[in-house]
Amino acid sequence: MGNAVRALKVLIAAGAALTLVAPTAQANVLDQVVIAHRGGATHTYGEGTLASYKESVKNHADILDGDIHWTKDSPKDKDKLGSIIIIHDSTLDRITNCKGKVSSWLWSSIRDKCFVNVGVDDKRRHRLIRLKDLVAYANSKGKPLGIGLKNSKITNAQAKQLWNTIKNSNVQLEAPLSRLAALNKVKKLDKADPKHKINYALTTTGAAGWPSVSTAKSVGKYLHARLELPASRMRAYKKAGLKVFLFTGKTTSDYKKMAALDPYGVVVDDVAKFQRWRDKQT
Repeated sequence: MGNAVRALKVLIAAGAALTLVAPTAQANVLDQVVIAHRGGATHTYGEGTLASYKESVKNHADILDGDIHWTKDSPKDKDKLGSIIIIHDSTLDRITNCKGKVSSWLWSSIRDKCFVNVGVDDKRRHRLIRLKDLVAYANSKGKPLGIGLKNSKITNAQAKQLWNTIKNSNVQLEAPLSRLAALNKVKKLDKADPKHKINYALTTTGAAGWPSVSTAKSVGKYLHARLELPASRMRAYKKAGLKVFLFTGKTTSDYKKMAALDPYGVVVDDVAKFQRWRDKQT
């Protein structure tokens, strides 16, 4: 791995303000911040499992990414921070042996009955984890987190539960335009407390057109855009001071597209694969 890559560090601002990793001055593919998409999903470790996050940290991921959903016992569970779990889908069907909506299951039942179906034998079944578990792990490794809101609507109690879970950590909370109502509930709590500050990001696939600079900046200083983002839009965003992450890199062709646009950071599934490719570019 190049010296520029090894130089990437987690920067925590003095006082209460928290920031994400910043690339070194040399701006090229070797200096882009790497986000482990859904923990760094691979054929060996299921997405969003603790095993996948550990593998991504081992391979020098700079930021750990996870999407969240609330379980049935949220937010009135006995463990006040225990029922927000890391999962992209609203149901358990695609990635686990269980069926049904996450919101229809108690966390204790998911913990005891559900495991991620990804090429592992029965003795190595990997479980879903809670947001509080991921926060604790990321903090122990000095890694920032990117947390994606998947609900368009959340209650005030759920917003408070989420904010209480992440407010003391280095977190970037992400949402598309369709879910800003949920994000803004957390933002309101954050704004009212001078001791804690979370970073915010707008996410966009470009399907409905690329958001204006003013729209993106109204959410936060970060923007997550699909890698098909036109070069002209990237230049406009960067000129306005937005820090742009491109998603999701799966192949070497994707990596090349991302590198050509010179983003602030990249979001990749297999961190080890990306790092091997990046090493070859030095």
